[in-house]
Amino acid sequence: MRPPILFLTVAFGVGLWAGLDPFVFPGRALPGGALWVVALPVLAVAAWLARRAPLGAAVGIMGVAGMLWGTAAVRESEVTCNGRWTAGVRARENAGEGHTRAAIVRLADPAPAQGGIADADVLPGACAGSVRLRWPEGTGARGGTTWVVAGKWTGGVLVVRRTRALDLVPHGRGALRDALAARSTELFGTRAPIVNALVFAPNARLDSDIRERYVRSGLAHLLSISGLHVGFMAAWLALILGKLHLAARARFGATAVLLLGYLWLLGFPAPAVRAGAMLVLADVARLRQRVVAPRGVVALAALGVLVQDPWALQSVGAWLSVAGVGAVVWAGRAFARAPRLARLAAPALVATLVTAPISAFAFGTVAPIGVLANLIAIPLAGVAVPGLVMALALSWLDSGLAHLIAAGAGLGLALVDLVAHGAALVPGGHIVMVAGWQAALLWAAVAAAAWWLWNSPRRPWLRVARLAFCATVVVATSFRDVVSLDACRCLTVHFLDVGQGDAAALRTPNGRWIVIDGGPRTPERDAGRRVVVPFLRDQGVGRVAVVVATHGDADHLGGLPAVVEAFPPELVLEPGEPLGRPLYLEFLAGVEASGARWHGARAGDRVEVDSVVLEVLSPDSLWLRLPLDVNDHGVVLRVRYGAVRLLFQADAGLPVEGRLAGKVGRVDLLKVGHHGSRTATSDEWLDELAPREAVISVGRNNHYGHPAPEVLERLARHGVTVFRTDRNGTITFSTDGHGERVRSHHD
Repeated sequence: MRPPILFLTVAFGVGLWAGLDPFVFPGRALPGGALWVVALPVLAVAAWLARRAPLGAAVGIMGVAGMLWGTAAVRESEVTCNGRWTAGVRARENAGEGHTRAAIVRLADPAPAQGGIADADVLPGACAGSVRLRWPEGTGARGGTTWVVAGKWTGGVLVVRRTRALDLVPHGRGALRDALAARSTELFGTRAPIVNALVFAPNARLDSDIRERYVRSGLAHLLSISGLHVGFMAAWLALILGKLHLAARARFGATAVLLLGYLWLLGFPAPAVRAGAMLVLADVARLRQRVVAPRGVVALAALGVLVQDPWALQSVGAWLSVAGVGAVVWAGRAFARAPRLARLAAPALVATLVTAPISAFAFGTVAPIGVLANLIAIPLAGVAVPGLVMALALSWLDSGLAHLIAAGAGLGLALVDLVAHGAALVPGGHIVMVAGWQAALLWAAVAAAAWWLWNSPRRPWLRVARLAFCATVVVATSFRDVVSLDACRCLTVHFLDVGQGDAAALRTPNGRWIVIDGGPRTPERDAGRRVVVPFLRDQGVGRVAVVVATHGDADHLGGLPAVVEAFPPELVLEPGEPLGRPLYLEFLAGVEASGARWHGARAGDRVEVDSVVLEVLSPDSLWLRLPLDVNDHGVVLRVRYGAVRLLFQADAGLPVEGRLAGKVGRVDLLKVGHHGSRTATSDEWLDELAPREAVISVGRNNHYGHPAPEVLERLARHGVTVFRTDRNGTITFSTDGHGERVRSHHD
């Protein structure tokens, strides 16, 4: 039997969603608005049902309570800086004006000199609340210090342009985080950022390759403070307090106070609050000698989180946390009598299946390899994380003992990192898709199929029949585009004439769009606004599926801010090389404002959009560490549709060609590297690729001498048909994926 609190929590959540959504109750701020048109009849029905069906009446009352709580949260949010500034931005955009904001803030985290994202609390004045800042490069700041900041408010982030220190003495939670960051650097050296991410810093600045391997291995949840970390703390607190022979109530009180202090340090993130609430409820039930259904504990903890922070309903982390815990609880009961190995693996497997649709919808990534990686990494982290906390705490009391414990905990941390590194290298262990409903529905179907197979009657022939049915569905959907009644279900690639630069727009067979680079931008001309955006609008594009910024040079990146602004993409791929150039920072700010999912492209990444597969061949994390030109750190893409292969070389030169030798294979079309410069397109490269056609994106009468005569000679010697944007204008390549319908033309 399901506990009543489960239904009450669901009802409160539905009502809260309605209260938070501005389109459900547009007149909610008025006493007689649309909210009460719904609430009053529900309360009347609940009063009528009070004796006949008390649970039904309670569900109705909780739904109304959720609506009221949601509208109250919206009104409170509207008076914060975030709410007022966002409303001001809309008004100014309608009037065609800019939007610059200033405030006095206290930093919650240290802000390094190289800049980055930092959270801050706005001191009371015209408005208050918390804001997220993009701190400028060149101005370091300690956590807990007070500053006057001014900058551009875009996409919920204040891109700070000017700063002025008011109080350089740290205060509050930021001061404690700042002190912990300093102790962490002293104890752990170069590993300090990952220690901070594991223990207390939600915005820890990690190297892109570290985040990459944890994401690819399915261990990214270790780097974001979650209920798992609170569970580690609670388990070790129980062990230590148990050794002190305290009374049960004293242990409960000490545990609750210490956990509350830890949650305060973290800033009360929803997943951590959920875990803390569950642990406290379990302890209360134990003290009162009551048996509580695990689902009831999860539901009551989730209800407490929604009451404490209504906006947690819109937090992906909160959804992942509740779904993961629910899956683990169910797996523990379902596999209670299974063999030991199955009992160990089942929670991770079920949690992966249940959270996969949420992860695919929000991030476009699912890591099946995490099922195995977590079996090893979580026990190691369960020892390492409390050791890290103990070392940081003891650093104020006994430096020698703190360094000793830090060494032991550091060994555990190194083993966790080794597991992440190994799991990230497993082929197919990490799947990247375009985030959104399509990816979520795909993984929801996988989870539904798993549930259907699990619930099949225990008869071998029926299990085999169901497995065969699932296999048939997979094959049918995988090859759904092979036979079509359309005249041509084609991949169409437009190499746009943007002058001396690169820009390409790809239309998938189902009409979705991929943009690779946006052309140049100069003070006189923005190819994004003048060429790429008008072209896409002329094609009827409403939203772009994927934007690829091959590298940070202005002749490739320059037009992309305009593209991202006009057509908010679902996914953005770029090398993630930390460039301090204003254009690159503007591009990142635009990506944040668009709400797109950002991914640092690395060799082995694979993105599929309507049977069109983008395969990243370069760079990888090791290559990015080499002191090479930014051109050779760019993204090299192989685009595959059916049997047809296209290679987008960007500005990668001879070093990249030599490194990729033997790994690319034959292609049908080559986008010639570096605009036909003599620093790319070697004979050996052409021997391997053997393209039938090539496109050179180049400006008319450019002063670089592109394309180089020797490159044109090599292409002619290999029998390659060459098209050039400076002579042919925009070039279009279309293929049905089988080769017999391949054609190229220009306008």
